[in-house]
Amino acid sequence: DSGSILVDGKEVSINSPEDAKRIGIGMVHQHFKLVDVFSAADNIWMGKEKTGFVLKKDRYQQINEMITRFGFDIDPQKKVYNMSVSEKQTLEIVKVLCYGAKVIILDEPTAVLTVQEIEKLFAVLRRMKEQGHSIIIITHKLNEVMDISDRVAILRKGEYITTVETSQTNEQALTEWMVGH
Repeated sequence: DSGSILVDGKEVSINSPEDAKRIGIGMVHQHFKLVDVFSAADNIWMGKEKTGFVLKKDRYQQINEMITRFGFDIDPQKKVYNMSVSEKQTLEIVKVLCYGAKVIILDEPTAVLTVQEIEKLFAVLRRMKEQGHSIIIITHKLNEVMDISDRVAILRKGEYITTVETSQTNEQALTEWMVGH
């Protein structure tokens, strides 16, 4: 509840999700924000249009370009109610990327994924990083933290403790910071 947020070295004020979207920050929530009866493409574009959106052919092309660019495995015309949990999460990531997010925050992204789905997700996240995206993952799974992150910020009971380079620490040290002993 205090501090500042810098984007490209400039302090910004974020008072709403629209403010965050406007400056290139996207959030993928643990509980997805999708309309089940809509297709993947409809879910993406309904957030980009104010009212009365109609999907045009070029929009499918834009979505397919994003899917190809990062190696996602998702059908833009598939209805959300027919998607697996992994596909829904992928859709949420594609959605924030289509909105122009350069900083993506993922809340417990592996909580309901299989080992194979986690590997696919991490491969996509690594491609996103290679293409200049910053990714913030909120998780308590330390083996995944060690596998995917460059830097770790530790919080305990909502208080900031420290930030360390992942290559300079281990799970034991992270655990000690997290629990306080």
